[in-house]
Amino acid sequence: MSADFSSKITLVFNSAEARLQIVCGQKGQLLFSKELFSPRQGMQVLLPALMEGLEKMSLSLENIGKIACVRGPGSFTGLRLVLATALGLARAHDFPMAGIDYLPAVAMDVCAATDKEVWVITHARRGQVHYQAFQGVSLDGLPIPLTQPAAGTIEFLAETINSRSAAAVLLGTGVQKNREFFEDAISNATLLNERFSHPKPETLLDIAATLEYGDAPVDPLYLRPCDAEENLDYIVSMKGVDPEEARQRLARLTTTLPE
Repeated sequence: MSADFSSKITLVFNSAEARLQIVCGQKGQLLFSKELFSPRQGMQVLLPALMEGLEKMSLSLENIGKIACVRGPGSFTGLRLVLATALGLARAHDFPMAGIDYLPAVAMDVCAATDKEVWVITHARRGQVHYQAFQGVSLDGLPIPLTQPAAGTIEFLAETINSRSAAAVLLGTGVQKNREFFEDAISNATLLNERFSHPKPETLLDIAATLEYGDAPVDPLYLRPCDAEENLDYIVSMKGVDPEEARQRLARLTTTLPE
């Protein structure tokens, strides 16, 4: 790209969970942010909320230089919403794009404040959670991962954390939804409350400032099959569609965004 975006602002989208976040600014300078709770109406409210926020700050899409969007893990519908919207804006206005991993974003502020293992645990439906462990931060302030992001049951996760025999801090929506279980099942852990379950707008901007941007669409990060995949044979058989053909179509839809 030949355009110079150095003096322009960064737009960040996050809809990995029920909280839809729209953030505009630069590292250390938050211009505006909006948080909406509309898991079933995200498509209808995302762009109008963005345009309203820009107008209130006497800004327009011309003031945006690049787009960062949370790519997962999280809600299949929410991730596709922000990734598709970001891609449409990028193609229309020649914005470069980059992806933000959600679990490090949730962990970032806590990792900067403790030397304990920090476990981010988010709700993943069907009795599962997404999780990843971190400890400390790098020179650019990003959480240092101890494990790879994964999905599994809360029982398996509790065994994994206990096997490490280390003091741990647990946070995230998966902790809030299963708080009694984790309090009973993990012996050496501090469970943080709900206000630590989502990244702050300033944190998303700080992470966005460390990314490399480009023309390619941002690929979603999925850690488990979506509900349609798990029940595919039954769903398509009711519609008279061949299951193998349906699996191929679904794979194309859930692996990459169109160029």
